Amino acid sequence: MGRPTKLRLDEVLKRATNLFWMQGSDAVSTRDLEAVLGLRAPAIYRRFQSKDELLARCIDYYVDTVIAGRIQRILDDAADPLSGLHHFFTSTLEPHGREPRLRGCLLANTAAHADGQVPEVRAAIHRGWRLIDSTFRHQITRAQRAGQLDTRLDPEALSQALLMSLQGLLTLVRAGATDLQPGIDATFGLLGGQATSTAHHRSERENP
Repeated sequence: MGRPTKLRLDEVLKRATNLFWMQGSDAVSTRDLEAVLGLRAPAIYRRFQSKDELLARCIDYYVDTVIAGRIQRILDDAADPLSGLHHFFTSTLEPHGREPRLRGCLLANTAAHADGQVPEVRAAIHRGWRLIDSTFRHQITRAQRAGQLDTRLDPEALSQALLMSLQGLLTLVRAGATDLQPGIDATFGLLGGQATSTAHHRSERENP
């Protein structure tokens, strides 16, 4: 009998990422990884020095596939930048496949646990946040050019505020909170005319 086919790296990362995302990194054991990957622990740790390294690689994989894919599908292809941002938020309320329970986001889920404080894992999480933040900033700039947002608003500060709001939303989603749509609508209602002009107030402080 021949040796079992060795899993390709992308298949290993896909399976392990799904496990970490579904169960939470803190709840995943080496035995869980063995079962999902069909590999014994020595074979797993010949490829990855530790569970932390595997988790960091999975977060990178998640950023490059799930997050980047959602950005392209929802934001890059949106003719209306503000509606695209709104859709990006509401899409977090959609289940993964046919699962009854919402998974939330692997970045937010992992950051909430001790695993998220491991340097290599934290670096992978921050890379994902930077991608989301830069994408939000680009969409805000587009919305300003289209006349949807006050041009005095500071895109950098506003994108950071949206990222903070998104992380809070994802934490609530993972915890099983319901009826979050009104809060999302209210957030974007503020952007439509009641948001504070951060750039304008910053200019007043710097040039009294």
